[in-house]
Amino acid sequence: MKTIELIYFTGTGNSLQILKTCKNEFEKNDFIVDLSSITDANDLNYDCGLAGFCFPVYAFGLPRICRKFLNNLAVQKSPKEAFLIVTAGDADAVGYALEIGKEILKKKNYKVVYSEVVQMPSNWIPFMETPTKREAQIIIEKGIKKAVQIANDIIQGIVYHQPFNVPKRLSRIGLYWEHISFHKLGIYNLWRMFRTNSNCNSCGICAKICPTKSIEMKEDKPNWKSSCEQCMRCVNACKQEAIFQTFGGRTAGKSRYFEPHFSPYKL
Repeated sequence: MKTIELIYFTGTGNSLQILKTCKNEFEKNDFIVDLSSITDANDLNYDCGLAGFCFPVYAFGLPRICRKFLNNLAVQKSPKEAFLIVTAGDADAVGYALEIGKEILKKKNYKVVYSEVVQMPSNWIPFMETPTKREAQIIIEKGIKKAVQIANDIIQGIVYHQPFNVPKRLSRIGLYWEHISFHKLGIYNLWRMFRTNSNCNSCGICAKICPTKSIEMKEDKPNWKSSCEQCMRCVNACKQEAIFQTFGGRTAGKSRYFEPHFSPYKL
């Protein structure tokens, strides 16, 4: 019986929901499936028959923590099958994410047999308008439906790779510039832009739920560290709507988002 190892990273639950959906489909077909987060400090089960990864798209690429995880995988003695799914607020905005992931896995002697994007609600509150709860639910339902299709395609041995594309709003140069700006500069500085307003009641929830342990309380106020991945879990979880980012990164009055089955407070 084939065993499947599923690995994800998530800020507000999207990637987890997609792999949970895949897991359900695999188990219906008598596969043995293990599901875990890259932040759980669990090593990949190298004896599995198939490895599946699901990560969010950040600025047309993979989050730094996800690239690091893939780069730290052991090189396989013989080719191992894998699939890679990315979640994005806009299915047209995948950019280099899948190509980067596939290239790293190829170097580790993984044979990627399936790669695809699933559109899920955006959680990037500071600099984007996030969907309402109703709008988010419609997107989620479509995303889950697509995840079911992906899982069944993989079960049936269908090979598929999402073609590389340039988003309609950008030129190829514009795509490259936005990608490089975030991954070579932004990610190393955006953590400095987090602030809290007078609504902050020093509850410390943001520090407790941060998946990368990048927030520490100092003098009863949250302080962000350079390991912050900009996953936006803290912003969406703050019930006081106290967290924002400088240079126009307002969050007050905007829709908060967590995938309905995901609760960071219980982690």
